[in-house]
Amino acid sequence: MNFIDFIIGALLVNAMPHLVFGLTKAHFLGLFGYSPKGNIAYAILQLIACCLIFYFNYGFDALLNNGIFMGGLTVLCLYFIFGKLLVGFYGKQKPE
Repeated sequence: MNFIDFIIGALLVNAMPHLVFGLTKAHFLGLFGYSPKGNIAYAILQLIACCLIFYFNYGFDALLNNGIFMGGLTVLCLYFIFGKLLVGFYGKQKPE
């Protein structure tokens, strides 16, 4: 592992809380301020930067063969797709 791998992992992992805080409309400081849309945009920016750095450093074949990276990327992408639905569904349920 080298420093570039650390940066790739940090960008990928840091995108998730910004996405979650953006979808739940919580005020959390990101690159674009405290707004929910700013946090979602920051999560997208981090995801793109992470994938580009990985691609230019290792290539596309290495991306598909790295199970840890693909697992993290899959979880983040699924939350991009289903996150708003899940927040809406679980946000409407009454506590027992």
